[in-house]
Amino acid sequence: MDGATGRYDLLVVGGGPAGMAAATTARELGLHVALVDERPSLGGQIYKQPGEGFVVRDHAALGRDHVAGRVLIDATQRSGAHVLLRTSVLTLRDGDVVLHTEGEPVRTVRAGRVLLAPGAHDRPVVFPGWDLPGVLTAGGAQTLVKTQRVAPGERVLFAGSGPLALAFPAQLHGYGVNVVAALEAGPPPAPRDALRLLGAARGNRQLLLDGLRYRAALLRGRVPLRYRRIVVRAEGGDRLAAVVHAAVDSGWRVLPGTEERIEVDTLCLGYGFFPSVELMRVAGCALRYDEDLGGPVVELDEWMRTSVPGVLAAGDGTGVAGALVAVDEGRLAAIGAALDLGRLPLPAARERARPLRARLDRKRVFREALGRLYRVGPGVYDLATADTVVCRCEEVTCAAVDRAAETTADVNVVKGYTRAGMGLCQGRSCQRQVAARVARRHGLRLAEVPTGTPRSPVRPVPASAVADEQLQDGGFFTRDA
Repeated sequence: MDGATGRYDLLVVGGGPAGMAAATTARELGLHVALVDERPSLGGQIYKQPGEGFVVRDHAALGRDHVAGRVLIDATQRSGAHVLLRTSVLTLRDGDVVLHTEGEPVRTVRAGRVLLAPGAHDRPVVFPGWDLPGVLTAGGAQTLVKTQRVAPGERVLFAGSGPLALAFPAQLHGYGVNVVAALEAGPPPAPRDALRLLGAARGNRQLLLDGLRYRAALLRGRVPLRYRRIVVRAEGGDRLAAVVHAAVDSGWRVLPGTEERIEVDTLCLGYGFFPSVELMRVAGCALRYDEDLGGPVVELDEWMRTSVPGVLAAGDGTGVAGALVAVDEGRLAAIGAALDLGRLPLPAARERARPLRARLDRKRVFREALGRLYRVGPGVYDLATADTVVCRCEEVTCAAVDRAAETTADVNVVKGYTRAGMGLCQGRSCQRQVAARVARRHGLRLAEVPTGTPRSPVRPVPASAVADEQLQDGGFFTRDA
């Protein structure tokens, strides 16, 4: 296949760890490869690069994660893969992929195999005041710090759960940010948790050391880390002025009478991530539900193939498991693509895949050892009140969603009544919360509530980009002088 004519052996969607690892491995196997990403630079969320205009003379000074990202980025750029940045995939079907690059008309390319590696986005948590200026997700704060070298605030409170609740406040403090406290919704580690982690240490020693290093950094910086606490309310007028947090039980349900108030100008939220499954849904891939992996996750076989012929998937978009897992999944998917395209015989594919599978198995054991500490509690969906805005794009309140759900358990009908999910983010911020309220109203488990019908284009696109210039408008749509 010839990339110059818009035909590729493998089209990789996503420039994060999984996508870059897949692209470089596929090139090593002789495939013609294109990699597309909607960001202006490679790296994804975890390896996000400094913004345009910044010159990095000492990459090591920016930390080990930055260096690891640069290794992948440099390898991708040297690989010969055709890298298309500021480019979104609008839809795909039967090997045809519709792309939109900023400032250009849409175009269709053809690929023998498509690998979806879209990564994940921050889990939105809805509570009164979550839409105040000064309330940021961890990803938003990372963008300020990593790409612009800007501190998000003068008094920062971090609240969340998972490894990020250790790593990110420690990293912020290391950048000189005044982190006044870190709240972890999960329980403190018990001796049995330490034993499980030690039992899972083989192949995961660096992850354990990282956790100890982050905890030590918070202790040295005198940043309190408080367990079993969750944000219940953000207060302020034009911007955030204070946060109210409370103790929670094992299901993250608030314990009345335990509320505390702290004055801060910035609240950084890191309650985990949602896989970006929009393209998987548009393609028709089979999904299953696992709240601890982020909710709906795509079903895969041993070579990272989805249920749709010709479509593979890898990385956090298939279930949030971290950058190291994403890299090995990306490499495994590239081997699977080469196998499918007849560029690699099965014995050679198995041999290449063996060390990847061994590492992935060890990471799975480690993740299971952390399971009790970082299991997402259903109480995370119970923090909003009736007048809390649940859909920020369309300014729809929880009360409006509840009224619409009185007569239907269909999220699409609720969407039609309220417009929740019709805004610029296309439901990425509100759809799960809307589904949770529908589930509560009808006595269902969240996993039993189907998500809204997927539609193309997956990303907003200017009308001018899809317009057919050959059509004549007869002067009806001529712009006034």
